[in-house]
Amino acid sequence: MKNKLVIFFVILGIMFIGSLLLLLLLSAIIWKTDGTSALLSGGIIFIYVLINILGGFLAGKSMGQQKFFWGLLVGGVYFAVLLLAGVAFAETPVSGNTQLVSGAFVCVISGMLGGMLAPGQKAEGRAH
Repeated sequence: MKNKLVIFFVILGIMFIGSLLLLLLLSAIIWKTDGTSALLSGGIIFIYVLINILGGFLAGKSMGQQKFFWGLLVGGVYFAVLLLAGVAFAETPVSGNTQLVSGAFVCVISGMLGGMLAPGQKAEGRAH
C-alpha cells in the first residue's frame, strides 16, 4: 500500500509540473499573439483535460487494477489541490461558483478516461 501511495503522489507531481510547463507555454503564446480571453480559457481547459488524461493513464497503468477508479481519484485530488490553492492564494469564492462544478467534472472525468485507456495487467494465477 505504501508503494502505491508513493506512486500516486509522484504522478500528482508529474501532473503539476506538466501543468506548470504547459501554462507557461500558453501564456507565452497568448502574449506573443495578443490572444483573446476565449483562447486563454480554451487553452486552460485543454491543458487540464490533457494533464488529467495523462495522470489517469499513468495511475491506471501503475496500479493495474481498478484503473478507472485510480484515474478518477487522481483527477479529483488534482482538482482539490487546485481549489485549495485558488482559495488560499487567489481568494477564489467557493459558494455560488458554478465554474467549480464544471472544473471538477472536467478533472475527474478526464482522469477517469485516462485510467480506462491505460493498459491493464493480467492477473497471475487466474484460469483463462
